[in-house]
Amino acid sequence: MKKVLFAALMIALFGGSVYAYEVDQAVLNALKDRQIVDYNPATKVWSRNLGLGHEVCTKHVSVGTGSYTELTCGDKTFELNTTYEFLYYGRLYAYSAHMLKFFELLYDGETINTRELSKEEVQQLFPDVKILLVSEFKDDKIEVVLPIFRRRAFMILNDTDRDFYKYQFEFYNPENKLFNNVFELRMPRIMVLSHLRSKNELFPKLRVIVKPVRKDIEAENNKELYGNYVETTQEVKENTPKAQPIGDPGIDDNDF
Repeated sequence: MKKVLFAALMIALFGGSVYAYEVDQAVLNALKDRQIVDYNPATKVWSRNLGLGHEVCTKHVSVGTGSYTELTCGDKTFELNTTYEFLYYGRLYAYSAHMLKFFELLYDGETINTRELSKEEVQQLFPDVKILLVSEFKDDKIEVVLPIFRRRAFMILNDTDRDFYKYQFEFYNPENKLFNNVFELRMPRIMVLSHLRSKNELFPKLRVIVKPVRKDIEAENNKELYGNYVETTQEVKENTPKAQPIGDPGIDDNDF
């Protein structure tokens, strides 16, 4: 009987591939290398559907280990400091794995400018994820809590000028590797974000110390523990604001 209970506990803790967070399918549907996108200068809307009189841009992934994106629009090529791009309801958003930041890409016909997304905007993209700002780390450490027997996802969002080129979480190999600043836990532990496990001052590590907390205590102190963060329920999902749907969500259903 004890063995059966122990096995059930292990399945509850480690089994299955259900994530602690959900993301809009448009966010997960990244632009592929050599994929074409269309920009309408009149409406300033990006789309995967080509239209007459619109600007046509093609994504290229740079040669080398950085995997930076280059966007060719007509006879112009723009080198972007981003590594992951997706269409989000008529807007072109991007993520930099080397900066741990999200951006909106703005095109004026001559150049592409980047606008860094705020914490609130990123929270709309990831409503279930607890965001940890780099500026909130003290001596490169921060403490958070994890309710007992509950999965939770966290994101390190860089709101400073620091660079995190080739930073990854140590001893962490998730199924979903789209965003290297997101981690999901089922049990308390210390998460270490480092540059190839380097220990020198040139590449300081970030440490997230995840401590256990009882569920009832968490409920009483939710505001103090998590600020504005609320774990997603169906009601939260229905009331979470999204970007105004000025076009299709940008989901690519077909090969190109």
